[in-house]
Amino acid sequence: MIWLTDQEMNQANELADIRNNGMTQYLRKPGQNRLQHFIGAKGEIAFAKVFGLTVEMVQKPEGDNGVDFFMDGRSIDVKTTEHQYPKLIMRKNKIRSDVYVLAHSKGNKVALMGWIKKNTFIDNHKTLIGVEGSPWYVTNEMLKPITTL
Repeated sequence: MIWLTDQEMNQANELADIRNNGMTQYLRKPGQNRLQHFIGAKGEIAFAKVFGLTVEMVQKPEGDNGVDFFMDGRSIDVKTTEHQYPKLIMRKNKIRSDVYVLAHSKGNKVALMGWIKKNTFIDNHKTLIGVEGSPWYVTNEMLKPITTL
């Protein structure tokens, strides 16, 4: 479990504000996606804290192209959720990174649930039925421990 400091929570808020002014995402209306950006920023900040990386504090009007970090020659996308039963969820057309990390956030606490290679995700995914776009997902059992990344 990673505890984000007040300064890191402020950074997540600032990053959510920066990103919320960018492209239309999630709710398909510019400026209405702040909560999703805030949740995502907390996961990225926690990941960066554990692995000694830096979170880019810049607006990306065209999005991040599915890549949050580069580490050891691999692209990494951190997916963060506050859902009670977290799953790593991706849209088929947005699978771009070499590695995906699932983070679970509640308040100022973030747990890095694990990671999975892109091809393993593709080969083992399930489909969320009844959700627009039928996104793919894997459950925690498919993830490798974060300590092995």
